Amino acid sequence: MPLPTRPGAASRTAGAALLRHCLRHARPQVLRSVAWAVLRQCSFLALPWLLGLALDAAVRRADPARAAGYAAALCAVALAEYAGMRGWQLWSNLAEARAAAWLRTRLLRSVLENPARPAHRDGGDEGEAAGDLATRAGRDVETVVYWVHGLTTWVVIGTTVLVLVPSLAGLDPALLLVAAATVPVLLLVNRVFPPLYGVRAEALARAHARRSGTVEELLSALLPLRGVGADRLMVARHHRHSADVTRHTLRLGAVSALWEATAFAVPRLAVVAGLLTGGRAALDGRITVGQLTTFVLWMGTVSVAVTAAVARLGDRTDALVAADRVAAVLDTGGTAPAARTHQPDPVTGETVLQVAGLTVPRPGRPPLGPLTLTARPGEWIALTGPTGSGKSTLLRALAGLAPAEGSVTLAGRPLPTWPHLTVGLVPEAPLLMRGTVTDNLLLTGDHPPDALARACRTAALDLALAGLPHGTDTDVGERGRALSGGQRRLVALARALLHDSPVLLLDDVTSALDTATEAEVLRRLRRDTAGRVVVCATHSPAVRALADREFALTLPLTEHLHV
Repeated sequence: MPLPTRPGAASRTAGAALLRHCLRHARPQVLRSVAWAVLRQCSFLALPWLLGLALDAAVRRADPARAAGYAAALCAVALAEYAGMRGWQLWSNLAEARAAAWLRTRLLRSVLENPARPAHRDGGDEGEAAGDLATRAGRDVETVVYWVHGLTTWVVIGTTVLVLVPSLAGLDPALLLVAAATVPVLLLVNRVFPPLYGVRAEALARAHARRSGTVEELLSALLPLRGVGADRLMVARHHRHSADVTRHTLRLGAVSALWEATAFAVPRLAVVAGLLTGGRAALDGRITVGQLTTFVLWMGTVSVAVTAAVARLGDRTDALVAADRVAAVLDTGGTAPAARTHQPDPVTGETVLQVAGLTVPRPGRPPLGPLTLTARPGEWIALTGPTGSGKSTLLRALAGLAPAEGSVTLAGRPLPTWPHLTVGLVPEAPLLMRGTVTDNLLLTGDHPPDALARACRTAALDLALAGLPHGTDTDVGERGRALSGGQRRLVALARALLHDSPVLLLDDVTSALDTATEAEVLRRLRRDTAGRVVVCATHSPAVRALADREFALTLPLTEHLHV
């Protein structure tokens, strides 16, 4: 039976669902911003009406007292408009912040629970993986939450339509026809441009991801590359990807400029037509000078509303593209993972790991496996073999992070049906985020101090960080670069130990440690994992000596493998 894996790329449906989840989590703030925005827009639309009445009172009727009364009303409505604008922007900003916090938390947790790089799952290459992930967590998330920020604008546009349609008809039906004539033209404009804009926005997002990957490689490997004279090639590659970003930015900008210019020109032409029509109506006595002034100001509002609508349509197109990319890393079902419960097998009374016929297909190469084994709590299994024989791939397949055939069960239940983090995978290149060591240990949830101390002792972080004055309060730097490779792996090991996972999958965790530290880490780890199944991919003789069984892979791997 094939093992379910996360899809390689999210569909448009997944992106739209992610936008709905963002809106749901920011709903209280959005609703408050809507209330303030309605107050602001009603006040804003009342200002031209009051101004027209004041002009008529002062000019046509020569009534200074009434004009002064309208002027006082103008001041009061202006204050209400200011208060509404402040409330609208305040709650829109809070809605954006809440959506950003929720989305980045979901993204971070998904990456930590699923160390497979998004670019790998989408078919990208290793060099682009880190930059692509950074682009999703940065630029793409910002695009999605900017859409959340602008949602209230649609309520403002709707309020404008509801107020102005009857008001313009009340002034003169011909004026309403002038305003309405712009609608089919704008509908055509907004039907033609969004698909083209979306295609070019997606191409720009991919170009940004490629350049981010190149920047990541330059920052992490420039000095070693200088030593072999390859730095010029890397810089040239960065320049090529930067040129691609520039080219796609200009292509997107051309579409955006033409779209906005067309949408801007149509309402302006309507204002000119309205002035001609309204001027004739004023000369014929059908409307007053004050009403004509009101109409002209309202037509300016219509122009602003149409421009805002066009911008919001572009924001949604951008947000869908970005949400598709973010959704590729997330489970967009919107439900929290179930509580972790490690129920023993009803027959054996143990949480037994059983692997039957696990095979990993590799296009153009012999498949890995099949692997068959049974492991009980306290057992250590070593996967050994030369570089490239498939040890890391088999670990990812056991964790459900690589496409595979066969079955993996824990306590008699298929492993994919267990809650998240039933399997704790510590990859060879673990992901650390900016912050302290403690911050990284607490990324996936709060833990009591004694649990933190216990995990750090088992992972021998007290030894690994002994030379650092701040211990676990040490800042790990960008992507953990302030720590050595061995220290980063031990932080990831401690993070995995904090979760009571019955199965630990360790990918060369001790390979960057000196002999004495490795021996102490293995001693503590073996002592404190008596209730867990541990599968290690390793080259280390020390790990092999501690393992209960060794599973040797060959290159190429073609024969059936059984333990």
